[in-house]
Amino acid sequence: MKGKFAIILLCFFYSLAEARLPADSLPMKEGVLNIFINCSSCYEDFVRTEITFVNYVRDKQSADVDLFITSQMTGVGYTKYTLCFIGLKRFKLISDTLIYISKAGNVEDDTRRDLIKVIKMGLMRYVSHSSFAPHIQIGMDELQDTAIVTIDKWKSWVINTALAANIDGERSALNQNYGGSLSVNKTTEKVKIDMGINMDYSASRFISDNDTTTTFTDAKQAYAGYIRSINKHWSCGVFGKTGSATYNNQRFYLSGAPVVEYNFFPYSKSQQKSFTVGWLISANHYEYTDTTIYDMIKENVFQNVLNISLVVNQPWGSAGFSASGSHYFNDLKKNHLSVSVNTDLRVFKGFYFNIYAGYVMVHDQLSLAKGGASRDEQLLHRREVATSYIFSMSTGITYRFGSKYNNVVNPRISTGGL
Repeated sequence: MKGKFAIILLCFFYSLAEARLPADSLPMKEGVLNIFINCSSCYEDFVRTEITFVNYVRDKQSADVDLFITSQMTGVGYTKYTLCFIGLKRFKLISDTLIYISKAGNVEDDTRRDLIKVIKMGLMRYVSHSSFAPHIQIGMDELQDTAIVTIDKWKSWVINTALAANIDGERSALNQNYGGSLSVNKTTEKVKIDMGINMDYSASRFISDNDTTTTFTDAKQAYAGYIRSINKHWSCGVFGKTGSATYNNQRFYLSGAPVVEYNFFPYSKSQQKSFTVGWLISANHYEYTDTTIYDMIKENVFQNVLNISLVVNQPWGSAGFSASGSHYFNDLKKNHLSVSVNTDLRVFKGFYFNIYAGYVMVHDQLSLAKGGASRDEQLLHRREVATSYIFSMSTGITYRFGSKYNNVVNPRISTGGL
Protein backbone atom coordinates (compact mmCIF):
# COMPACT_ATOMS: atom_id res chain seq x y z
CA MET A 1 0.00 0.00 0.00
CA LYS A 2 2.76 2.38 0.92
CA GLY A 3 4.55 1.56 -2.36
CA LYS A 4 1.45 2.36 -4.43
CA PHE A 5 0.95 5.62 -2.55
CA ALA A 6 4.57 6.67 -3.22
CA ILE A 7 4.20 5.99 -6.94
CA ILE A 8 0.94 7.98 -7.13
CA LEU A 9 2.59 10.85 -5.25
CA LEU A 10 5.58 10.92 -7.61
CA CYS A 11 3.31 10.91 -10.67
CA PHE A 12 1.30 13.78 -9.20
CA PHE A 13 4.36 15.98 -8.65
CA TYR A 14 5.70 15.12 -12.10
CA SER A 15 2.43 16.03 -13.83
CA LEU A 16 2.21 19.23 -11.80
CA ALA A 17 5.73 20.23 -12.85
CA GLU A 18 4.98 19.45 -16.50
CA ALA A 19 1.80 21.51 -16.39
CA ARG A 20 3.71 24.53 -15.09
CA LEU A 21 6.42 24.28 -17.75
CA PRO A 22 5.88 27.18 -20.17
CA ALA A 23 5.67 26.29 -23.84
CA ASP A 24 8.52 28.62 -24.79
CA SER A 25 10.93 26.70 -22.52
CA LEU A 26 11.02 23.73 -24.90
CA PRO A 27 14.54 23.36 -26.34
CA MET A 28 13.51 22.54 -29.92
CA LYS A 29 13.87 25.30 -32.52
CA GLU A 30 12.04 24.77 -35.80
CA GLY A 31 13.80 25.39 -39.10
CA VAL A 32 17.30 25.84 -37.68
CA LEU A 33 20.47 23.83 -38.17
CA ASN A 34 20.70 20.41 -36.45
CA ILE A 35 24.18 19.63 -35.11
CA PHE A 36 25.60 16.32 -33.91
CA ILE A 37 28.71 16.79 -31.73
CA ASN A 38 31.13 13.86 -31.93
CA CYS A 39 33.98 14.32 -29.47
CA SER A 40 35.41 13.03 -26.20
CA SER A 41 36.82 16.20 -24.58
CA CYS A 42 35.56 19.39 -26.20
CA TYR A 43 33.56 21.03 -23.36
CA GLU A 44 30.32 19.78 -24.89
CA ASP A 45 28.02 21.22 -22.20
CA PHE A 46 29.68 24.62 -22.52
CA VAL A 47 29.26 24.52 -26.32
CA ARG A 48 25.51 23.94 -25.94
CA THR A 49 25.26 26.78 -23.45
CA GLU A 50 27.16 29.33 -25.55
CA ILE A 51 26.03 28.47 -29.08
CA THR A 52 22.23 28.70 -29.03
CA PHE A 53 21.43 29.35 -32.70
CA VAL A 54 21.43 25.62 -33.57
CA ASN A 55 19.70 22.45 -32.39
CA TYR A 56 21.85 19.71 -30.83
CA VAL A 57 20.69 16.21 -31.72
CA ARG A 58 21.60 12.86 -30.17
CA ASP A 59 22.35 10.93 -33.35
CA LYS A 60 23.98 11.65 -36.68
CA GLN A 61 20.97 10.51 -38.72
CA SER A 62 18.99 13.52 -37.47
CA ALA A 63 21.80 16.04 -38.07
CA ASP A 64 22.52 18.52 -40.85
CA VAL A 65 26.17 18.78 -39.76
CA ASP A 66 28.39 16.24 -38.00
CA LEU A 67 30.92 18.18 -35.92
CA PHE A 68 33.79 15.73 -35.34
CA ILE A 69 36.43 17.06 -32.92
CA THR A 70 39.69 15.35 -31.97
CA SER A 71 42.38 16.63 -29.61
CA GLN A 72 46.07 15.84 -29.30
CA MET A 73 48.76 17.05 -26.91
CA THR A 74 51.72 18.70 -28.60
CA GLY A 75 55.27 18.40 -27.35
CA VAL A 76 55.34 21.81 -25.65
CA GLY A 77 52.22 21.31 -23.57
CA TYR A 78 49.70 22.77 -26.02
CA THR A 79 46.50 20.99 -27.03
CA LYS A 80 45.73 20.81 -30.75
CA TYR A 81 42.04 20.55 -31.65
CA THR A 82 41.04 19.41 -35.13
CA LEU A 83 37.44 20.36 -35.97
CA CYS A 84 35.90 18.53 -38.94
CA PHE A 85 32.59 19.97 -40.12
CA ILE A 86 30.94 17.22 -42.18
CA GLY A 87 27.84 18.28 -44.09
CA LEU A 88 24.90 15.87 -44.21
CA LYS A 89 21.60 15.79 -46.11
CA ARG A 90 21.32 19.07 -48.08
CA PHE A 91 24.86 20.01 -47.01
CA LYS A 92 26.48 16.70 -47.98
CA LEU A 93 28.81 18.42 -50.47
CA ILE A 94 29.96 21.04 -47.93
CA SER A 95 32.71 20.01 -45.50
CA ASP A 96 35.55 21.86 -43.83
CA THR A 97 38.38 21.36 -41.32
CA LEU A 98 39.61 24.00 -38.86
CA ILE A 99 42.50 23.85 -36.40
CA TYR A 100 42.71 25.44 -32.95
CA ILE A 101 45.80 25.20 -30.72
CA SER A 102 45.45 25.99 -27.03
CA LYS A 103 48.57 27.29 -25.33
CA ALA A 104 49.89 25.64 -22.18
CA GLY A 105 49.51 28.86 -20.16
CA ASN A 106 45.78 29.09 -20.88
CA VAL A 107 43.34 28.54 -18.06
CA GLU A 108 40.49 26.19 -18.95
CA ASP A 109 38.04 29.04 -19.48
CA ASP A 110 40.35 30.66 -22.06
CA THR A 111 40.62 27.40 -23.97
CA ARG A 112 36.91 26.65 -24.11
CA ARG A 113 35.98 30.22 -25.10
CA ASP A 114 38.55 30.24 -27.90
CA LEU A 115 37.21 26.88 -29.04
CA ILE A 116 33.70 28.34 -29.15
CA LYS A 117 34.90 31.06 -31.52
CA VAL A 118 36.37 28.50 -33.90
CA ILE A 119 33.19 26.40 -33.83
CA LYS A 120 31.08 29.48 -34.60
CA MET A 121 33.28 30.34 -37.56
CA GLY A 122 32.97 26.83 -38.94
CA LEU A 123 29.18 26.82 -38.56
CA MET A 124 28.57 30.09 -40.38
CA ARG A 125 28.64 28.58 -43.88
CA TYR A 126 25.81 26.25 -42.84
CA VAL A 127 23.82 28.65 -40.65
CA SER A 128 23.72 31.15 -43.54
CA HIS A 129 21.27 28.77 -45.24
CA SER A 130 18.99 28.42 -42.20
CA SER A 131 16.07 30.48 -40.91
CA PHE A 132 18.37 31.95 -38.24
CA ALA A 133 20.59 33.62 -40.84
CA PRO A 134 18.86 37.08 -40.62
CA HIS A 135 19.54 37.16 -36.87
CA ILE A 136 23.29 36.52 -37.14
CA GLN A 137 25.66 39.46 -36.71
CA ILE A 138 29.34 39.16 -37.60
CA GLY A 139 31.95 41.34 -35.93
CA MET A 140 35.72 41.59 -35.66
CA ASP A 141 38.07 42.87 -32.98
CA GLU A 142 40.08 45.96 -33.83
CA LEU A 143 43.40 44.94 -35.37
CA GLN A 144 46.66 46.25 -33.95
CA ASP A 145 49.02 48.06 -36.32
CA THR A 146 52.09 46.43 -34.82
CA ALA A 147 52.59 42.69 -35.00
CA ILE A 148 53.57 40.97 -31.77
CA VAL A 149 56.46 38.57 -32.01
CA THR A 150 56.53 35.84 -29.36
CA ILE A 151 59.91 34.43 -28.35
CA ASP A 152 59.96 31.05 -26.64
CA LYS A 153 62.70 31.33 -24.02
CA TRP A 154 62.40 27.58 -23.34
CA LYS A 155 62.97 26.71 -27.02
CA SER A 156 60.17 24.10 -26.97
CA TRP A 157 61.52 22.24 -23.90
CA VAL A 158 58.91 21.05 -21.38
CA ILE A 159 59.62 19.65 -17.89
CA ASN A 160 57.11 17.50 -15.96
CA THR A 161 57.51 16.34 -12.37
CA ALA A 162 55.28 14.14 -10.20
CA LEU A 163 55.36 12.70 -6.67
CA ALA A 164 52.79 10.33 -5.20
CA ALA A 165 52.23 8.44 -1.96
CA ASN A 166 49.47 6.08 -0.89
CA ILE A 167 48.97 4.28 2.42
CA ASP A 168 45.96 2.18 3.39
CA GLY A 169 45.43 -0.46 5.98
CA GLU A 170 43.39 -2.16 8.64
CA ARG A 171 44.11 -4.15 11.76
CA SER A 172 45.64 -7.10 9.93
CA ALA A 173 47.03 -5.44 6.79
CA LEU A 174 49.09 -2.45 5.70
CA ASN A 175 49.82 -1.37 2.11
CA GLN A 176 52.24 1.38 1.08
CA ASN A 177 53.12 2.79 -2.33
CA TYR A 178 55.52 5.64 -3.12
CA GLY A 179 56.51 6.91 -6.53
CA GLY A 180 57.96 9.79 -8.45
CA SER A 181 58.89 10.79 -11.97
CA LEU A 182 60.72 13.50 -13.86
CA SER A 183 60.50 13.92 -17.63
CA VAL A 184 62.05 16.39 -20.04
CA ASN A 185 60.90 16.55 -23.65
CA LYS A 186 61.05 18.69 -26.74
CA THR A 187 58.85 18.34 -29.82
CA THR A 188 59.14 20.20 -33.10
CA GLU A 189 58.16 19.32 -36.66
CA LYS A 190 61.63 17.84 -37.25
CA VAL A 191 62.73 16.45 -33.88
CA LYS A 192 61.20 14.73 -30.85
CA ILE A 193 63.34 14.29 -27.72
CA ASP A 194 62.06 12.51 -24.62
CA MET A 195 63.98 11.57 -21.47
CA GLY A 196 63.23 11.02 -17.82
CA ILE A 197 63.35 8.89 -14.70
CA ASN A 198 60.70 6.84 -12.87
CA MET A 199 60.79 5.33 -9.40
CA ASP A 200 58.22 3.16 -7.62
CA TYR A 201 58.21 1.34 -4.30
CA SER A 202 55.37 -0.85 -2.99
CA ALA A 203 55.22 -2.84 0.26
CA SER A 204 52.52 -4.94 1.93
CA ARG A 205 52.29 -6.48 5.41
CA PHE A 206 49.68 -9.05 6.48
CA ILE A 207 49.14 -10.39 10.00
CA SER A 208 47.37 -13.71 10.56
CA ASP A 209 47.33 -15.06 14.12
CA ASN A 210 51.01 -15.05 15.08
CA ASP A 211 52.26 -15.08 11.49
CA THR A 212 53.37 -11.88 9.69
CA THR A 213 54.00 -11.77 5.92
CA THR A 214 55.87 -8.86 4.34
CA THR A 215 56.49 -8.40 0.60
CA PHE A 216 57.72 -5.52 -1.51
CA THR A 217 58.64 -4.48 -5.06
CA ASP A 218 61.04 -1.78 -6.12
CA ALA A 219 61.56 -0.42 -9.63
CA LYS A 220 63.75 2.36 -11.01
CA GLN A 221 64.25 3.41 -14.61
CA ALA A 222 65.95 6.13 -16.62
CA TYR A 223 65.22 6.44 -20.32
CA ALA A 224 65.98 8.63 -23.32
CA GLY A 225 64.77 8.77 -26.90
CA TYR A 226 65.59 10.84 -29.96
CA ILE A 227 63.29 10.74 -33.02
CA ARG A 228 63.88 12.60 -36.26
CA SER A 229 61.45 13.19 -39.14
CA ILE A 230 62.82 12.21 -42.54
CA ASN A 231 59.77 13.03 -44.69
CA LYS A 232 55.97 12.73 -44.48
CA HIS A 233 56.16 8.92 -44.27
CA TRP A 234 59.57 8.00 -42.75
CA SER A 235 61.04 8.56 -39.28
CA CYS A 236 64.13 7.25 -37.50
CA GLY A 237 65.63 7.46 -34.05
CA VAL A 238 67.40 5.83 -31.14
CA PHE A 239 66.22 4.67 -27.70
CA GLY A 240 68.01 3.81 -24.47
CA LYS A 241 67.01 2.78 -20.96
CA THR A 242 68.60 1.56 -17.74
CA GLY A 243 67.35 0.58 -14.31
CA SER A 244 66.37 -2.25 -11.97
CA ALA A 245 63.21 -4.16 -11.08
CA THR A 246 62.77 -6.62 -8.21
CA TYR A 247 59.57 -8.02 -9.77
CA ASN A 248 61.53 -9.14 -12.84
CA ASN A 249 64.59 -10.35 -10.87
CA GLN A 250 66.64 -7.63 -12.60
CA ARG A 251 69.32 -6.12 -10.36
CA PHE A 252 70.47 -3.97 -13.27
CA TYR A 253 69.69 -3.68 -16.95
CA LEU A 254 70.91 -1.51 -19.82
CA SER A 255 69.40 -1.43 -23.33
CA GLY A 256 69.90 0.63 -26.47
CA ALA A 257 68.32 0.42 -29.92
CA PRO A 258 68.16 2.26 -33.25
CA VAL A 259 64.65 2.37 -34.76
CA VAL A 260 63.06 3.17 -38.11
CA GLU A 261 59.34 3.64 -38.81
CA TYR A 262 57.20 3.96 -41.94
CA ASN A 263 53.65 5.38 -41.94
CA PHE A 264 51.56 4.43 -44.97
CA PHE A 265 49.53 7.60 -44.39
CA PRO A 266 51.15 11.04 -44.06
CA TYR A 267 51.96 11.82 -40.42
CA SER A 268 49.86 15.00 -40.75
CA LYS A 269 46.77 12.71 -40.89
CA SER A 270 47.71 10.74 -37.78
CA GLN A 271 44.82 12.15 -35.71
CA GLN A 272 42.34 10.55 -38.12
CA LYS A 273 44.26 7.50 -39.38
CA SER A 274 47.70 5.95 -39.23
CA PHE A 275 49.25 2.66 -40.32
CA THR A 276 52.81 2.30 -39.08
CA VAL A 277 55.48 -0.37 -39.27
CA GLY A 278 58.46 0.03 -36.95
CA TRP A 279 61.64 -2.03 -36.72
CA LEU A 280 64.43 -1.95 -34.16
CA ILE A 281 67.38 -4.07 -33.03
CA SER A 282 68.26 -3.66 -29.36
CA ALA A 283 71.44 -4.51 -27.48
CA ASN A 284 70.69 -5.58 -23.90
CA HIS A 285 72.83 -6.17 -20.80
CA TYR A 286 71.12 -7.91 -17.86
CA GLU A 287 72.38 -8.57 -14.32
CA TYR A 288 70.06 -10.70 -12.17
CA THR A 289 69.45 -10.74 -8.42
CA ASP A 290 69.08 -14.55 -8.36
CA THR A 291 70.33 -17.14 -10.83
CA THR A 292 67.79 -17.60 -13.63
CA ILE A 293 66.19 -20.79 -14.91
CA TYR A 294 68.84 -20.67 -17.67
CA ASP A 295 71.64 -20.66 -15.03
CA MET A 296 72.59 -17.05 -15.82
CA ILE A 297 73.51 -14.36 -13.32
CA LYS A 298 74.24 -11.86 -16.07
CA GLU A 299 74.21 -11.88 -19.88
CA ASN A 300 74.39 -9.79 -23.06
CA VAL A 301 71.76 -10.44 -25.74
CA PHE A 302 70.54 -8.83 -28.97
CA GLN A 303 66.84 -8.62 -29.74
CA ASN A 304 64.98 -8.12 -33.02
CA VAL A 305 61.61 -6.30 -32.74
CA LEU A 306 58.89 -5.51 -35.32
CA ASN A 307 55.85 -3.39 -34.44
CA ILE A 308 52.73 -2.88 -36.56
CA SER A 309 49.92 -0.47 -35.63
CA LEU A 310 46.73 0.59 -37.40
CA VAL A 311 44.54 3.31 -35.85
CA VAL A 312 41.41 4.81 -37.41
CA ASN A 313 39.46 7.62 -35.74
CA GLN A 314 36.50 8.69 -37.88
CA PRO A 315 32.95 10.02 -37.39
CA TRP A 316 31.56 6.46 -37.45
CA GLY A 317 33.73 5.56 -34.45
CA SER A 318 37.26 4.36 -33.86
CA ALA A 319 39.19 1.15 -34.35
CA GLY A 320 42.70 -0.04 -33.76
CA PHE A 321 44.93 -3.03 -34.34
CA SER A 322 48.46 -3.58 -33.08
CA ALA A 323 50.92 -6.44 -33.30
CA SER A 324 54.42 -6.77 -31.95
CA GLY A 325 56.85 -9.62 -32.45
CA SER A 326 60.39 -10.13 -31.17
CA HIS A 327 63.08 -12.76 -30.74
CA TYR A 328 66.61 -13.00 -29.37
CA PHE A 329 69.33 -13.66 -31.94
CA ASN A 330 71.19 -16.17 -29.75
CA ASP A 331 68.08 -18.40 -29.49
CA LEU A 332 65.15 -17.93 -31.88
CA LYS A 333 62.95 -20.06 -29.60
CA LYS A 334 63.04 -17.21 -27.08
CA ASN A 335 60.40 -15.07 -28.71
CA HIS A 336 57.42 -12.88 -27.93
CA LEU A 337 54.27 -12.10 -29.93
CA SER A 338 51.42 -9.81 -28.91
CA VAL A 339 48.25 -8.89 -30.80
CA SER A 340 45.39 -6.60 -29.80
CA VAL A 341 42.29 -5.14 -31.42
CA ASN A 342 39.82 -2.55 -30.21
CA THR A 343 36.82 -0.78 -31.65
CA ASP A 344 34.15 1.69 -30.62
CA LEU A 345 31.63 1.45 -33.45
CA ARG A 346 28.42 3.37 -34.08
CA VAL A 347 26.34 0.60 -35.70
CA PHE A 348 23.07 2.47 -36.26
CA LYS A 349 20.95 5.21 -34.73
CA GLY A 350 21.68 5.31 -31.00
CA PHE A 351 23.45 1.92 -30.94
CA TYR A 352 27.16 1.64 -30.11
CA PHE A 353 29.33 -1.45 -29.93
CA ASN A 354 32.79 -1.64 -28.36
CA ILE A 355 35.25 -4.45 -27.97
CA TYR A 356 38.85 -5.01 -26.88
CA ALA A 357 40.82 -8.24 -27.15
CA GLY A 358 44.49 -8.91 -26.55
CA TYR A 359 46.66 -12.00 -26.61
CA VAL A 360 50.36 -12.43 -25.85
CA MET A 361 52.50 -15.50 -26.54
CA VAL A 362 55.37 -15.45 -24.04
CA HIS A 363 58.53 -17.51 -24.65
CA ASP A 364 61.24 -15.06 -23.61
CA GLN A 365 61.22 -14.75 -19.82
CA LEU A 366 64.99 -14.60 -19.51
CA SER A 367 64.99 -13.21 -15.98
CA LEU A 368 62.85 -15.84 -14.21
CA ALA A 369 64.52 -16.82 -10.95
CA LYS A 370 65.60 -20.46 -10.74
CA GLY A 371 64.03 -20.89 -7.31
CA GLY A 372 60.67 -19.58 -8.52
CA ALA A 373 58.33 -17.33 -6.56
CA SER A 374 56.92 -18.08 -3.13
CA ARG A 375 53.19 -18.60 -2.62
CA ASP A 376 52.85 -15.14 -1.06
CA GLU A 377 54.76 -13.49 -3.91
CA GLN A 378 52.52 -15.19 -6.45
CA LEU A 379 49.27 -14.23 -4.70
CA LEU A 380 50.38 -10.62 -4.24
CA HIS A 381 51.95 -10.33 -7.72
CA ARG A 382 55.28 -9.35 -6.21
CA ARG A 383 57.42 -11.53 -8.48
CA GLU A 384 57.20 -12.67 -12.08
CA VAL A 385 56.14 -16.28 -12.60
CA ALA A 386 56.48 -18.55 -15.62
CA THR A 387 53.74 -18.41 -18.24
CA SER A 388 53.33 -19.15 -21.94
CA TYR A 389 50.47 -16.76 -22.66
CA ILE A 390 48.49 -13.78 -21.38
CA PHE A 391 45.05 -12.78 -22.62
CA SER A 392 42.42 -10.16 -21.88
CA MET A 393 39.06 -9.25 -23.39
CA SER A 394 36.22 -6.82 -22.80
CA THR A 395 33.09 -5.94 -24.73
CA GLY A 396 29.92 -3.93 -24.34
CA ILE A 397 27.07 -2.15 -26.05
CA THR A 398 25.12 1.04 -25.42
CA TYR A 399 21.78 2.08 -26.86
CA ARG A 400 20.17 5.49 -26.60
CA PHE A 401 16.64 6.34 -27.68
CA GLY A 402 14.03 9.00 -27.02
CA SER A 403 13.99 12.67 -27.97
CA LYS A 404 16.44 13.46 -30.75
CA TYR A 405 17.11 16.92 -29.32
CA ASN A 406 19.78 17.60 -26.71
CA ASN A 407 19.91 21.38 -26.31
CA VAL A 408 19.44 21.76 -22.57
CA VAL A 409 22.33 21.76 -20.09
CA ASN A 410 21.30 21.28 -16.46
CA PRO A 411 24.23 20.98 -13.99
CA ARG A 412 22.07 20.78 -10.84
CA ILE A 413 22.46 17.95 -8.29
CA SER A 414 23.90 14.84 -9.94
CA THR A 415 21.48 11.87 -9.77
CA GLY A 416 24.56 9.63 -9.67
CA GLY A 417 24.99 10.69 -6.05
CA LEU A 418 21.78 9.01 -4.89
